[in-house]
Amino acid sequence: MVRGIGDKIDFKILIPLFGLLIVSILSIYSATKLPGQYSIFIRHVLWVTSGIFIAIFFYFLPVQRLSGLTVLLYILSLAFLMLVIFIGKRVSGSASWIQVGKFQFQPSEFAKFTTILILSYFLSKRNIRADNPITFIVAGVLTLVPFFLTVLQPDFGTAIVFGAIFLGIMFWAGVPVFWLLLLLAPVVLIVASFFSFKVFIAASILIIVLFLLMKKPFILTFIVVAMNLVIGLTSEHIYHKVLKPHQQKRISTFLNPSKDPLGAGYNVIQSKIAIGSGGLTGKGFMKGTQTQLRFVPAQWTDFIFCVPAEEFGFIGSVIILLLYLVLLWRVLNLATLIKQKFASLVTIGIFSTWLFHVIVNIGMTLGLLPVIGIWLPFLSYGGSAMWINMAMAGLLLNFYANRRELNY
Repeated sequence: MVRGIGDKIDFKILIPLFGLLIVSILSIYSATKLPGQYSIFIRHVLWVTSGIFIAIFFYFLPVQRLSGLTVLLYILSLAFLMLVIFIGKRVSGSASWIQVGKFQFQPSEFAKFTTILILSYFLSKRNIRADNPITFIVAGVLTLVPFFLTVLQPDFGTAIVFGAIFLGIMFWAGVPVFWLLLLLAPVVLIVASFFSFKVFIAASILIIVLFLLMKKPFILTFIVVAMNLVIGLTSEHIYHKVLKPHQQKRISTFLNPSKDPLGAGYNVIQSKIAIGSGGLTGKGFMKGTQTQLRFVPAQWTDFIFCVPAEEFGFIGSVIILLLYLVLLWRVLNLATLIKQKFASLVTIGIFSTWLFHVIVNIGMTLGLLPVIGIWLPFLSYGGSAMWINMAMAGLLLNFYANRRELNY
């Protein structure tokens, strides 16, 4: 039977992907159109171009070959993470980069990809049961190793992504929701405690209801809820006694950026002004005052969203969000379409990574979430992130093209 090109190429992934890349190129061109900064745009175009070739490579890479290389790739990524601690180039307070000549590489981006692969490889083995506590512990260790090595750089923002990857893959693998709730509950209560006592009470009620819905033995539920409440109530003490001053400042600035408008809160305030000043239709390409006058430092990186939001307004912002929505929805749909466990878990791992990055990055540019150095997929400037994202995209297109062979 002769099948069309649509049978081998998933345009529901490809079209939003190229749409985001076009927005990225236009935004970074506008954000760097100043003497001495034009080279940033040139490098970005080179990274996008080379990223397309990387995507093509992963599109044709046999899935079984990738599965067989997973352990080696994971070990290699850990070696890079350990190496960067000793010889890493320090950027924005974190020694996260390995530099050889003019070439720079961020090992933590590579480690995100290999962590997705190793968890998928481990959980897809025939003798592995997702509801076995040993399985949960081993998967946790495989995730914690790159997590802690990234924290040591220190790059806590990137390290959190490993948690999102772990939760997404473990949920899709069939791990009991109760176990995942045990991990999430204290995090939710700690965050809630920093807002206000009313928010903490509301979060506590929600957590209690969720645990009751799990229908576990009353004593176990009582102990778990009590421990979570204690963790939440003692978080303020930890904030003052354990966290370093710069870490406290980042949290307090997130809760109220106006406390330090010329320091830690400056980027958030200027980003919100840029987005808000765009209005309905924007100020026009390369006519954004916040963008052209460089009120947001290095806006082509973590705060790239404020550039198209100011220049193309609410309508442009909605279009970008729709591109992400279509892309993420299709990736989630692909994970359900593929029956082969390794490929399906890898797909959901990629989905979890991109979803987390989109929510956190756009959330921090709007001042809704703390600034933790999270890039926006396919939009932000950065070679390592672009290459890894394009590798992931190529792999997803590979899974779609071979979906029939993977349905076993």
